[in-house]
Amino acid sequence: MYRRIGEFVSSYPVALVVFWAIVGLAAIVTAPRADRVSLDGEFAFLSDQAPSRRAETLFREAFPASGERTQNNEEKAIETPVEQDPLGSNVVIVLFRENRPEGISEKDRDFIAYVLVPQLRKIGQSSSSASSSGEEAVEVDSIRIVDPEDQVMRGISAPDDKRMGALLTSRDGRSTLVVIELNTEFLNRQNSQIISRIEELINSSEIRRQKPFGLALALSGSATVGRDILRAEAESVSRTEVITKILVVVLLLLIYRAPLLALIPILSVGLAVELTLSMLMHFANLNWIGFFSGLEIYVTVVVYGAGVDYCLFLISRYKEELDQGSTFEQAISRSISSVGSALATSAATSILGIGMMGFAEFGKFRQAGFAISFGLFIALLCSLTFMPALLLLFRKWVFWPDVRREELNSSDSWLPSSTLWNRLRDQQLPEAVWNRIAETLHRKPGTIFAVTVLVMMPFAVIGWTQESNLSYGLLSDLPKDEPSVEGAFAIQKHFPAGITGPATVLVKFDEEVLKRSLDGEDLTNTVASEKLSQQITDQITKSLDQVRESDYEIVDVRSQTYPLGRSEVAQTYLDGLSIPERVAKRNYQHRTYTSTKGPHAGNVVRLEFVFSTDPFDRISIRKLAEIEKIVYESIPESLREGVSVLSLGSTAGIRDLKSTTDRDRWRIDVLVVLVVYFLLVLLLRKPAICAYLIVSVVFSYFVTLGVTFVVFYLRAPSAFTGIDWKVPIYLFTILVAMGEDYNILLMARVQEEQARHGTIRGILVALSKTGNIISSCGLIMAGTFASLMFGSLLAMVQLGFALAFGVLLDTFLVRPILVPTYLVLLHQGRFGMFGKYLGMIPPESNNDAT
Repeated sequence: MYRRIGEFVSSYPVALVVFWAIVGLAAIVTAPRADRVSLDGEFAFLSDQAPSRRAETLFREAFPASGERTQNNEEKAIETPVEQDPLGSNVVIVLFRENRPEGISEKDRDFIAYVLVPQLRKIGQSSSSASSSGEEAVEVDSIRIVDPEDQVMRGISAPDDKRMGALLTSRDGRSTLVVIELNTEFLNRQNSQIISRIEELINSSEIRRQKPFGLALALSGSATVGRDILRAEAESVSRTEVITKILVVVLLLLIYRAPLLALIPILSVGLAVELTLSMLMHFANLNWIGFFSGLEIYVTVVVYGAGVDYCLFLISRYKEELDQGSTFEQAISRSISSVGSALATSAATSILGIGMMGFAEFGKFRQAGFAISFGLFIALLCSLTFMPALLLLFRKWVFWPDVRREELNSSDSWLPSSTLWNRLRDQQLPEAVWNRIAETLHRKPGTIFAVTVLVMMPFAVIGWTQESNLSYGLLSDLPKDEPSVEGAFAIQKHFPAGITGPATVLVKFDEEVLKRSLDGEDLTNTVASEKLSQQITDQITKSLDQVRESDYEIVDVRSQTYPLGRSEVAQTYLDGLSIPERVAKRNYQHRTYTSTKGPHAGNVVRLEFVFSTDPFDRISIRKLAEIEKIVYESIPESLREGVSVLSLGSTAGIRDLKSTTDRDRWRIDVLVVLVVYFLLVLLLRKPAICAYLIVSVVFSYFVTLGVTFVVFYLRAPSAFTGIDWKVPIYLFTILVAMGEDYNILLMARVQEEQARHGTIRGILVALSKTGNIISSCGLIMAGTFASLMFGSLLAMVQLGFALAFGVLLDTFLVRPILVPTYLVLLHQGRFGMFGKYLGMIPPESNNDAT
């Protein structure tokens, strides 16, 4: 098959170039915009059966959206706003004074009430959920008013709010919050416009002029964090694409010293990447696949790295054929025929290995698995057809300034006949280096093997022990100078970290059990609901007091009994209400914390817990399960039959994300190892040696993970919260699936050379002959992965470092040292009676001269 492909390419190079150009241009021009087909967020990619997703569904059914509720006159009189929607998001403006002992002044409060909040309301009235997601600035006074039901902003809570204003001022009195509730989720792109307008407002000359001297303002909140993440993600995509191309061009120029020979692989792989992304967007537009925001980064770096490697192997064989006197057409045909099968096998290992991510529960991993595998397939097709067709079109000039002497003698040309590089090349320095390495390995294989393993082992142990010590924080992923990060730090100086995003716990009772215990009533009855809420809340309070609240990182609990929490400020406010206000408040509390309408009317109770720690912190994740247990044990025993306790919010979502990705990591790791091992055995026919090859790459994975952990810990010990949760899965899958490519090429050459030179000498000759090209490919792939380190997100920086280091480790330690030394030791009989089980060639089959 590959012989026919080679003959076709050598016969019709122009037609192939035109065909690929037309296909690529058509796909790229007609592709929809990425932001129109891509999905944002993390929690949206969880399974519908994840507890937090089921909790979201229950909440929507039990507590209808704000547009479906109205307030009566009594509630409006006490300025009771619609309750916070845990499915929405918020923007928080934190105002603070650090140098005034008295803290926030009366002038500051007047500025908030009569200047800041009115301007914010204007922005809210002009921000539509159907508006563009762009970030263009618009003058506040000239914005068109939008219908209330279409507005992104749900409401504003400020310090003068009679319902909860006192809770928005810190205990030290030096900071206060203005909370802007949004209808959209925190990673919705529609938030960008309203956040940009709020930023423009608080930085405007008008606000600076009217703001009291010494009062500082900062911006945070979940929606602001989401906006900053999406913005940093977009910057990372753009920067990574540019850096990847620059690094690959520079590395190819260093390898080939020929501009066109460096440009042609870039054109081929660049076409493959753009065609892949365009086709993926078409598929997503047709709802055939999902396409998450940021997927472009993974496709770009992996396809560039692998695609250029494919081109390098083909070009290397092409040059060999020309050196042996073949014509350009013959060289292309023979090259494709010779290495096409090896390239296809190598690509199949990567495609099937990475494709195992398609079995993940987490949607992003499934989408990445398909997208990267599809991109590798397109890159393989381009490297076997488009790239060699380009080589034929440029013919001898592809090697300029070292034009091939078969076509043009340097003595008859204006080209110089001798260059420094030609003299170095004639001395075959790279080959000499690898020959020296091979001979050294032959003399002391055991010592070299043991020392190498001992040096790597400590890092492998660190990687093994820290593989689950992962970071799920969003703030820790952003640069410290992002607005949301600076604002979050300002809030945490004066307030509990979880005040802007409490964890919501829903308790769903069995309807029959509830009515039986309440004498035919359900919780739509206010008196029955209040009585049950009092029982549950008192028991929760008692349980927390017994173990000390600090152990559970809880600073406040809200329920129908304590709608504003248990603080003295909240109780003082409630005690000061008039009788009509108390009646209105009582009805509002009932509707807020107990389902009164819909399919779950009278069966669902809502509780809220404010953590002192970051909602994304591992402590919060761990404590949430303990809080759920306390809630369950606080329910009267007569009502526990058939009861469900579900949590929603940031902490619950992160917990489900952690449990889902933990399961995915084990599932994907096992599947990748099995499928790669199967392909190795199918190709090499040596099960025991193939098992060692797998072990060696897995070992390098743990070493890489350990080194990554150490490097980023030493970079910022106090701020380090662990390796990002995405790194282990992508690192393992890519290293094992693509790292075995080099082992396949080495082992294929080992078997070929053993037939010529004997068992031991064949290993050494194969290492010498493949060392240069495999090392070049490793440098190219490491360079493309290193481009991720130029992004803004810490997760991308960590992944880029880990992948680049892992490829270099595999290229310069595992493949040239651990694999050959093991094979030498094995075939020298150093493993004794176990040798025959490990794949040792029997002595009678060994025709070495030594």
